Amino acid sequence: MPGLETAREILSREKELLSLYRRLDSQVTDRDLNEIVDQLIRCQGNQIDMLNELIDELEPVPPPPTVNLAQHVVQPGETLFLIAQKYGTTVANLLRVNPDIEDPDEIEAGMIINLPILLPSPPDCFFRYTVKEGDTLFELAQRFNTTVNELVFYNSIRNPDLIFPGRILIIPCPEPGEGDLDFETIAQDNTINFTGSVEDRLFGAVSRRQLRRRLDSFDIPVPRGIDFNDNIVIGGIEYDIDELSLADDMVIRAEVERKRRGYHLIEVPKEQLPEEGTYMLEFASDGVTLDEDRIRIRF
Repeated sequence: MPGLETAREILSREKELLSLYRRLDSQVTDRDLNEIVDQLIRCQGNQIDMLNELIDELEPVPPPPTVNLAQHVVQPGETLFLIAQKYGTTVANLLRVNPDIEDPDEIEAGMIINLPILLPSPPDCFFRYTVKEGDTLFELAQRFNTTVNELVFYNSIRNPDLIFPGRILIIPCPEPGEGDLDFETIAQDNTINFTGSVEDRLFGAVSRRQLRRRLDSFDIPVPRGIDFNDNIVIGGIEYDIDELSLADDMVIRAEVERKRRGYHLIEVPKEQLPEEGTYMLEFASDGVTLDEDRIRIRF
């Protein structure tokens, strides 16, 4: 809305002035003069309050929740201005689709922000991937057994030769091959930092109690709506789960990728497994086994 950017700029300057008035108050020692400075501080605070009210009124209505927007994970050193330049938009448009950002000058690395890029409805099966330095759509299509055209379509990408680190992509699930297992992402985060050993970060769960015990140590809530009668849950803390396959009759192999923050939980239908019993979960990355877990599955 016209005037919003100017009001935000004025607010930023008024906050700087308030800081200067407070510094002045600490430097003036005369009691009578201090009263004058205190009045200036109160006036400045009222000015800021009125500007905040004005900005609230100027803020456009955020898009309805049914709208699918592209997202971006803020990279170290990025500002809203730089992000707007990368995606060919404006800071005002970024603020319009991110109404929770109160101060455009204070965004932190790891924040997930919406982009003013409308996405089509996602495929029935998909997962999200955060672009890393050096990634290309062609390499990602090969890696995830999809096509560049599908990645372009589901992510509304205008230039397939230009993707930026931090962009969160919708990746269609590959067609199941021999031994491949279908799964669905039920929770994913790319912002939270955790501590703990590798052994604590990769796991399987066959009951809500078992999953809660795994997640409690990381203060992660248990997602709602999981039917453990028909499904198992496999999780990675600071890992994304990219592929899942039945490596042997009783061995489930999960291909994972390390990430700096967050977690990934997937739901796997039991009906894909050949029989009841104790299964070995193998977690691997680039052909190297990182960890193993055992789960007892009953139908």
